Amino acid sequence: MTKKKFIGKISIVLLVLLLCSFVNVHASKLVSVKVIDKEYIMLHFQDGEVKFVDDGIGPKAFMHHTHDQTNNYIVRYGEPLNVNVIQDAVHWKIRSVNDLNYKAEGKRPVEVFRKSKVNGQFEGEYNVEKQDFNYKYTHEHFLYLKMPYDMKAGKSYTVQLADDLNSDKSTVNFIYDNHENISEAIHVNLVGYINDAPIKAADLYFWLGDGKYRDYKKFQGNKVWVQNEKTKQNTLVGNVQFGTKKKKDIHGYNMINSPVWTADFSNFNEPGYYKLVIEDVGCSHTFEIRNNIYHNPYKVSLLGFLYMRVGQDSTGGIWPVPRRPLYIPGKSPEDTRVYVTNLHPYSPLWSETGRDTWDVPEFFKENIKEGMPQNNQVKGGHADALDWDRHLGHVSIIYDLLLPYILSDGKLSDDNMGLPESGNGIPDIIDEARNEVDFWLSARYNGGYSHGISNPMYHNYFDHVGEIDSTWLNVLFQADNTPIAAWANAANASMLAYAFMIQGNQKLMQTYCDSALIAFKYASKLDDPMLDQMQSIGEAHMRGRDFRMTAAAYLYNLTGDSQYEDIVFQESVVKHPKSEIVKINHFNQLWGVVAYLKTKREVHYPELWENMKKAVCYHAKNKEVKYIFERPSRRATDDDAYFKTTQHVQRSIVAHAISEDKNEKQTFLKALILEADWGLGRNPLNMIEMTTATTELQEKRSIENMFTSGRDDGAPGLHPGHTPYLNTFDWSTVLTEGMPSVLTSQGYPDFNEWPMAEGYFNSRYMFAHSEFTPQQSMRGKTALYAYLYFIGINKTQIDN
Repeated sequence: MTKKKFIGKISIVLLVLLLCSFVNVHASKLVSVKVIDKEYIMLHFQDGEVKFVDDGIGPKAFMHHTHDQTNNYIVRYGEPLNVNVIQDAVHWKIRSVNDLNYKAEGKRPVEVFRKSKVNGQFEGEYNVEKQDFNYKYTHEHFLYLKMPYDMKAGKSYTVQLADDLNSDKSTVNFIYDNHENISEAIHVNLVGYINDAPIKAADLYFWLGDGKYRDYKKFQGNKVWVQNEKTKQNTLVGNVQFGTKKKKDIHGYNMINSPVWTADFSNFNEPGYYKLVIEDVGCSHTFEIRNNIYHNPYKVSLLGFLYMRVGQDSTGGIWPVPRRPLYIPGKSPEDTRVYVTNLHPYSPLWSETGRDTWDVPEFFKENIKEGMPQNNQVKGGHADALDWDRHLGHVSIIYDLLLPYILSDGKLSDDNMGLPESGNGIPDIIDEARNEVDFWLSARYNGGYSHGISNPMYHNYFDHVGEIDSTWLNVLFQADNTPIAAWANAANASMLAYAFMIQGNQKLMQTYCDSALIAFKYASKLDDPMLDQMQSIGEAHMRGRDFRMTAAAYLYNLTGDSQYEDIVFQESVVKHPKSEIVKINHFNQLWGVVAYLKTKREVHYPELWENMKKAVCYHAKNKEVKYIFERPSRRATDDDAYFKTTQHVQRSIVAHAISEDKNEKQTFLKALILEADWGLGRNPLNMIEMTTATTELQEKRSIENMFTSGRDDGAPGLHPGHTPYLNTFDWSTVLTEGMPSVLTSQGYPDFNEWPMAEGYFNSRYMFAHSEFTPQQSMRGKTALYAYLYFIGINKTQIDN
């Protein structure tokens, strides 16, 4: 065969293959076809995607939050999907070779519904004229085809798309099989369930875009099976039941925008990997059943705190690399300095900036103390969101990290969770809390206790597009001392000391007990101890006297000195069995109550002790547990939470730990499990509501891009363990980064019609949408996962 004939023959073969593949390489990409149930199929299209450079090379690598247009790029798949005609049924046809209803010419869908949204945001160069970056967007579309006849099990179907729809494929094939088709209408905990948990929850619902919600009324009573992934054995576990009508949910948000049906399988306890199968619907994503199933969620959420540390070097092979710069005074960068100022949140000048003053270092610079004193011993602590400030509101991190350890009586002892301190003989959850405690002790000045550290100079790109004075580069500012900070330090150190007492670490117990006593005595001698001043601690508030009461409760446990028990009695808000212990915008004494309820010392105020116990259980039921019976989501989190991803069920955690009534205890545990389920996938997105890249959960569907650290550091994705707010309300009228409406306005149908819990947009550049803080969206979640992990590995806690 001659070379010319050979080339010609190859060309003909390639042409035939191209024609047979029915692919238009210059059109919207058909990503997948999925069965919703026997009456609906879903086709997912992408017009393009935004991708990111993550090689850890170049001057801006490892800086985690820099504006670098070369770090992202757009992949367009050609002409976007023709949304003007795509919902006309004449452009679609469904055929089948073995379902007689769809033979011959095939059938058109009865209706075609649509949902479209932004799936990528590209950040380009800075536009000086509009004082904002230039952004571009990519979009994805979901089409829901209502079949004219119910699909039949085992039958194959072909969907034919007209050329003018601008799809890269003109046909797509699938087989209808309930045991193989993963339906997005089935919502489960993607990680899994404790063997003997009192509830294993699964929900059935779906939102069809402009087709509103899917009505599963006629599916009530349909069979539900658990299918073993390995053996393919199916075990009948129940039937579809009606759950809750469509109504508002947490904080008044319409989270699901649909009635909810349930497919629970609580009596199935065999360990293994499974899918849930619902008759005439399909199957769920894979999940696992085992007693220590919350180990990985707990670990990933704990790592989230590690990746919020300031000044954590990557020594010891930590991967991904922690945040940069380190901002360690005199070390990294070498010119890092911390100046002490006259400012604190109770200063008359504090509100003059009209902004979050911690974010305005220039204002701190104008108020440096005479003589320009520095505190270059300060180090550590956890940053606030993607900023670098560390203010007193962060101390609730300490209390919620130590809460499950104390309630477990030290059984939550894992020392191999991937922290720099792992393997040091101290439980990692204590080590993470200790980092924050040590930071506040390092911020002392002239014997007093600082209220926090500001952001560094020039941290905000929008404020400093022009010249930078290098003499002030890498400078941070320390807020002045306050009595509130002293009381907080006493609470921080005493609670940590008590954790070390439980662990049996006498040396560190004494070290932190001494620190707590010093802070307590210092605050007690001040002319104005600020006992009634308020401090926000992230979705909660504490007064000076709440910190004082908390510190006193732990100091009583540590020392046995009755003067501290007397203070607990004097400061306690508990006066009767129904007294509120936590009241948003007013007070929070929960962690102090835990100290007194768990004391090994003699209780000299038995009525107070008994009232505390009853009050915790009463308000756990009425502020948290009751919602699992009322909300479509079955979430238990406190309704005071503003951010819809916040998970605060601390009262129920404590109530479960202290209750002696078996039935009551089971109800508290159900509430905790249902709340955890939601954040681990039993939500409209079928997604884990935190970043999981580089962890054991990275293969699960989870948050991919959000406004957090870990960019271009040589590791895939972003830093793990971070939970975005998923806020969809504008915080700015100028900057795109502060206006989620820029994203929501590009969707279809109008975002006011969407389920609020579907409001996630895969963007790295929208702080008002997907920023977060450890004290708001992370601490409650970690306390919950850690406590459920303890429950899972201590079976008696489930049975009794």
